[in-house]
Amino acid sequence: MNAAPRVRGWSVRWGASVAGLVLLVLVLAVGWPGLQGYWGRDDFFQLALARMVGSPWPLFGSDHYPVPGSVFRPLGFASMWLDTWLLGTSYPAHALVDLVLHAAAALALLGLLRRAGGDVAAAALASALFALHPVTLGPALWWSARFDVLASLWLLLALQAGIAWCARPRPLTLLGALLAALAAMASKEIGLIAPALLVLLWLRHAWLDPALRLRAARAIAAAVALTLAFLAWRGQVLGTFGSGLLGDTALGEVLAAGLRAWARDVLGYLSWAAVLAPWQRGALAGALLMLALCCAALVAPRWRREDAPDPRAGAAFARGDLLWCGLGLVLLPALLQAPIARLNAAPLQAGQSAVEAAMQARLYYLGMAGVAIWLGVLLQACRGRVRALAWGASALLVGALGGAAHDAARASAQRSWHNGASARAAVAAVDRLPLARIPCRIVFIDAPQPPEWGGFVSMDGIVKALATDRGAIGRCWIFEDHTPTWFHLQEADAQPVDALPWTPLALAAAPLVWPRVGALAYAYLVPPAELDLHTVLGTHFLRWQDGRFQDISSDVAAGHVPVRLGDGAPTVPRHN
Repeated sequence: MNAAPRVRGWSVRWGASVAGLVLLVLVLAVGWPGLQGYWGRDDFFQLALARMVGSPWPLFGSDHYPVPGSVFRPLGFASMWLDTWLLGTSYPAHALVDLVLHAAAALALLGLLRRAGGDVAAAALASALFALHPVTLGPALWWSARFDVLASLWLLLALQAGIAWCARPRPLTLLGALLAALAAMASKEIGLIAPALLVLLWLRHAWLDPALRLRAARAIAAAVALTLAFLAWRGQVLGTFGSGLLGDTALGEVLAAGLRAWARDVLGYLSWAAVLAPWQRGALAGALLMLALCCAALVAPRWRREDAPDPRAGAAFARGDLLWCGLGLVLLPALLQAPIARLNAAPLQAGQSAVEAAMQARLYYLGMAGVAIWLGVLLQACRGRVRALAWGASALLVGALGGAAHDAARASAQRSWHNGASARAAVAAVDRLPLARIPCRIVFIDAPQPPEWGGFVSMDGIVKALATDRGAIGRCWIFEDHTPTWFHLQEADAQPVDALPWTPLALAAAPLVWPRVGALAYAYLVPPAELDLHTVLGTHFLRWQDGRFQDISSDVAAGHVPVRLGDGAPTVPRHN
């Protein structure tokens, strides 16, 4: 008598496994061209940090970001440290790990839809939209968006466990939901959405199911306590409950400006219409029209079921959970990403480079998961001919956007590889230098800055991220002639006297403290007004010329080549 349920259960599990495997293969196939890319903005600093910090443990107890009091992402940075320890500085290897993490997030979404009662095929198709959309695949190929991918993965796992707890309130399930929420928060600030959505889910269940109220109250108290404990931990480490990214601007002004920028751009990124090929744009428009018709049919009297189920029971209850989760994933990131959106959000435009588009798209990574959840609910709710129409529209949508993601991955790889020419040349030039441990000074002249780097990439970060002999370069002071180096990564015992004639940056007439993170220190310096001959003789000068950096130290020492320091005028070294 029990044979049929066992066979059905085995069949469902087998179907879910096959769907998960197909998702993984599709993500790798569509994103594979991106593995031929190269490191980009912010990647160099974070790779250098991972190489120089020594171990991941100081990341959990130190302010590890170069802008003090700004962000606290210990688990995100620790994952980068682990990758670097295992894989070195190979971009394709790191990018492959990120693709797998992105596929894991898609599998977590698949599990969430299945946990809420969706059939395997509908859940897989909705998850494929998230997995293969350019707005998610692009950030997955930018190493610095690891924080978004990792936080989203843990958040989706937390929601899956939270819904499972509602169906069967067991302590281990609750513990799993809370630990996943903690991991999400420790990966990036958007992880704070995890406990917020868990609380909303459990409040809904407590409201509709009186038998669950006491347990739900305890679970909500645990989630709130966990969040407060994390915020206290973060505040203790950073010395503030805010963020240095706000500067002196009032929080309300930051939120207003950030929300305006996010609202201005969100539909453009989620549709990706501005950069689609004509046939893809037509497919997108047709698919959206068909899905709109399906939504209209669901509320039309002709298609409405007379025996509508009680909203407090079964699949209808689970679909309500998903709808709330989807809404939260679309809207809540706008609040937590507002400071970033205010600083550098830009709309998606035709002609925009694939690298820039991928960097901007990270703001909407989690929102795309919310859209995919809504699609999963729609596919599950449709019946008969409406169901066939919804499935056809969804398949068309996934095909068009998946093709666009494949094109974007290839274009991003080509552009990032081209942008990295100066970085590869810098490392090759430094590897040829006879470096003394102390003093060791290198000045790069006329180093190019690709537009996507935005002036935020320093040669110091590049060389310390990629130099073959990290031990030899760890105590070098690396400067540029006209692009400011906002901070220098140094071994933790570095002292200001080692950097002379560059001197510590001062705020309010007091030198800025150099933060220490494990075996690493962040040094903030200002250039001297001019170089004397003694300094020149102890410094290597490398100038960009004909696609490579040439050593012109002897010409500088002889006074044949003037050198620009910071924003000062070009000077010829003088005798002291």
